[in-house]
Amino acid sequence: MIKIVKQTLTTQFVDDSTGELFEETREFLDDTIKPKRKTSSRTTKKSSDTDPVAKIMLLENKLQLNKAAVDLTGFEPDNKYDVRFEKKGRQITPVICWDENKGNRLTKTYTISFRGSRHDNLIEFGDVFELIPYEGHEGWFKLKGNAPEKEDDIIDVPDEISVEDEESEDIAEGVEAADIDFDLDI
Repeated sequence: MIKIVKQTLTTQFVDDSTGELFEETREFLDDTIKPKRKTSSRTTKKSSDTDPVAKIMLLENKLQLNKAAVDLTGFEPDNKYDVRFEKKGRQITPVICWDENKGNRLTKTYTISFRGSRHDNLIEFGDVFELIPYEGHEGWFKLKGNAPEKEDDIIDVPDEISVEDEESEDIAEGVEAADIDFDLDI
């Protein structure tokens, strides 16, 4: 006599927006669910993206390329791509390029795993990036983010500086900058 001791049910879900497959496995210790044979093979569904602008979206732990971005770059699934930060003077520009050694693989649903400190650095530039070809570097693309531009080294100084001691105001009024002289010993 054969008795069912444990059953495992695997369910596959497809995200309609990205085409990414998810699997969920459940185990049952009684015979309330009948076992089924796996009849479907794993397929990926590419999203129906109609945006003509080549964009990359920064999601929680990955980069999502739209169809226009894949067409512009010529990036192919199963190849590795890397995001780098190019520095010219004080300006830093994120760049994406092919790199078999350092990069992460592009999936058939046009996603690239992207997490950790690199994710944290890129989020400062925005979460949606327009791709712009990088002159002088074939196959490299600048990522123009949607974050507002930062103004470096701006110090907020109040319009008026208050002086608490009235006596120091009286002294300051009668003294010109040329009259001040002091020695500093270090």
